Amino acid sequence: MMTEKMTYRWLWSCLIAGGLLLLSGCSGSSEDDQQQFDILQFRAVTRTEGAFKIPNEETPASNIRLFLATLAPTNEDPNHYSVVEGTCSYSNQWSSSSSLKVKEETPYYLYGYMPSSISASQSAPEGDDYSKGINLTLSNLPAITSDDICVLVGVQRVETKSTEPTELPTITEGQYGFRTGIKGKNYLNLLMAHLYTKVKVSFKIDSDYAELRSIHLKKVTLTSKYADGESVTLNLRSGQGIGSPTFPSGSETEEHTVTLLNTSDAEKVLDKALADSEDPALTLDLPAYCRPVAGDTYNLTLTTTYDVYDTKGSKLGEKISENEIKTERTSVNKIQLNMADVRPGKEKVLVLTVMPTYLYVLSDNDADNPTIKVE
Repeated sequence: MMTEKMTYRWLWSCLIAGGLLLLSGCSGSSEDDQQQFDILQFRAVTRTEGAFKIPNEETPASNIRLFLATLAPTNEDPNHYSVVEGTCSYSNQWSSSSSLKVKEETPYYLYGYMPSSISASQSAPEGDDYSKGINLTLSNLPAITSDDICVLVGVQRVETKSTEPTELPTITEGQYGFRTGIKGKNYLNLLMAHLYTKVKVSFKIDSDYAELRSIHLKKVTLTSKYADGESVTLNLRSGQGIGSPTFPSGSETEEHTVTLLNTSDAEKVLDKALADSEDPALTLDLPAYCRPVAGDTYNLTLTTTYDVYDTKGSKLGEKISENEIKTERTSVNKIQLNMADVRPGKEKVLVLTVMPTYLYVLSDNDADNPTIKVE
């Protein structure tokens, strides 16, 4: 028969043993959870139309906002989907935020867009679930921007990240689903589709005029009069990309300007060396992106500020009054694009030529004050 002291010792021993078992169970459960979940890693991001290079320091990439969906049945809704938001950014390599965790051997569906600074909301298609696609509404879209606004239209899981980064993957457009592998082997390639039209500006100088003068570009801007703040809903469906999204018609109420070049130190120079090159055009490295609108023509204004130099390297001025000489020149070009050239993923190159009116009269003012015209 147990004494009262022995009873206390027995109860205390049971409590300690039970506590150790509980701690052991918790530790095991936490370890199991860590083994079950893995953070997605992104191998490469490519874009349609062959207009994208894997980023480096010279070609920075925007952050990508992502929506990761998976089936998470509840008692009330056996077809309920859980959606987790996260981002993917580039710094030497693509990496995801810690919220984008996946469970081993589980089907997922991934949707998204870039840059992540654009406001957006998402929902599953009416009457369907996230495995069939997504309704993605992008809000407050700018009329013209320096950002390449893109939408995710394809996902590809790969077993390894050993592929050379210069090898762009081939991804099926409209494939949003993937099934995870084991921990540490969940690498994804992403395919993005351009939503805007890309406008690039090139300058060249007339070869005869280049014998007399050189042009130093100082500032180049592209202006649109279409309204900011428009929204568009994209119906991304399994087996298809963005299709032909319908943008609201733009109202010409405000001016919006993107600066393509603005420097006084590292000026872009149009001179004889450029004129004599095989490709006498200087393409600016900072393109603009324009939102397509309804209509027959798309109206832009290109403004170029520049200085004129003679063959001795002296800056030439234009006498505008008895006591005032103006050295800085400005050229304004009104541009009308055919709406067929302003479609998602299209690229339009504007070539401008520096050319005087009268070359044969060297004393004529046009030699010092040339015009810049779109070809």
